[in-house]
Amino acid sequence: MNLLIVDDEIVAVKGMMEGIDWKECGVDGSIWTAYNAERAIRVLNTQQVDLMLCDIEMPGASGLDLLRAVRKADGDMACIFLTCHASFAYAQEAISLGCMDYILKPAPYELIAEKVKKACMDLQKKKRAQVQEKYFSGQPEEPDGEARRNGKSPKELTRQVEEYIQRHLRESELLVSDIADNMYLNKDYLNRVFKKERGISISQYLIQERMKLAAALLEDGKSNVNTVAEQVGYHNYPYFASSFKRYYHCTPSQYQKEHGQ
Repeated sequence: MNLLIVDDEIVAVKGMMEGIDWKECGVDGSIWTAYNAERAIRVLNTQQVDLMLCDIEMPGASGLDLLRAVRKADGDMACIFLTCHASFAYAQEAISLGCMDYILKPAPYELIAEKVKKACMDLQKKKRAQVQEKYFSGQPEEPDGEARRNGKSPKELTRQVEEYIQRHLRESELLVSDIADNMYLNKDYLNRVFKKERGISISQYLIQERMKLAAALLEDGKSNVNTVAEQVGYHNYPYFASSFKRYYHCTPSQYQKEHGQ
């Protein structure tokens, strides 16, 4: 995610550059600065800017003038405005120009960071939705296309799901929606991608991995069947036993007796 900071107050720009952890906010690409709208236009004409953090009141063209010019050029870049005046007219025009947020100055760095982080998350969701739509519409993608630049490939998403499940396998409340929320993706889309790559749904994969872990623990013989059930995320033993029997065609006790050390 690339960011452009536009503010005629050089001290304010330097303060934000040094006082905010931009990577933590989701700005993991380039950061450019400009002290007036003219310089900002030069950056926008030569660089790929995802988000602009812009002061409204500046000598010459204002931040509103700058965003208006971007919109006239069909630019869909996201923007957060900074302003010293709580003006309804400013806010109204900012909204009409598609501004994502509006911050009153002086603002603590924590607030600015919070707004930027939210904007980056929203942009990631939007870009991934575009990748999803392209993926399921069957449109071919070039190796350096939007999916690689702004989202993750189906294989990368699937790997990320598997890694998340392995880390949280013992948690009884683990749901597909939790995994999707963690990845900022729609759960139905994520499930379709996973099933297309692995041939089973995420829920089926979760059960499969829990059963494999349960079998390994039963073979180890250090825990009884009730403890093993809890160790693989089941607080209801009958439900665990039923799932285990469907998978291994025997009860956990029988399996431990036959395969335990």
